[in-house]
Amino acid sequence: MNKILRRRFTWFLAFLNERGNSLCLAFLLCLKGTRALAYQNNYKFSIVLYILKVIMALSIIAVTVFLFYRYAMRKGLFKKSEELQLIALLPLGNDKVYLIRCKDQIICVFAGKSGVMLLGKWSLNDWSENKKYV
Repeated sequence: MNKILRRRFTWFLAFLNERGNSLCLAFLLCLKGTRALAYQNNYKFSIVLYILKVIMALSIIAVTVFLFYRYAMRKGLFKKSEELQLIALLPLGNDKVYLIRCKDQIICVFAGKSGVMLLGKWSLNDWSENKKYV
């Protein structure tokens, strides 16, 4: 009975692996993965070497991300834009009203199931003058 269940489970994992599911490899490694990966292309599987390769690959990815982040911070790629800013958001059920500042203009936009509609457009000077009365 145990042998039949193992065979069906192995078939199920092979089916998932054909579909490109990466979880299949995790299941194989957790449940007797050495037998599944033991003799591929005349290569004897070693769990220690496998773990070292995974650690090396993850460390290379981490160093690459760190270096890119450092480069982007020096070049100013992650700075907040002063030209485009969300001023206010008013949720109306599934619809929303956005108040957005674009350079020297204030734009009010309605976004809903029916689409997007421009409600109003003001210059920054007009907006600051009329804001006192609101």
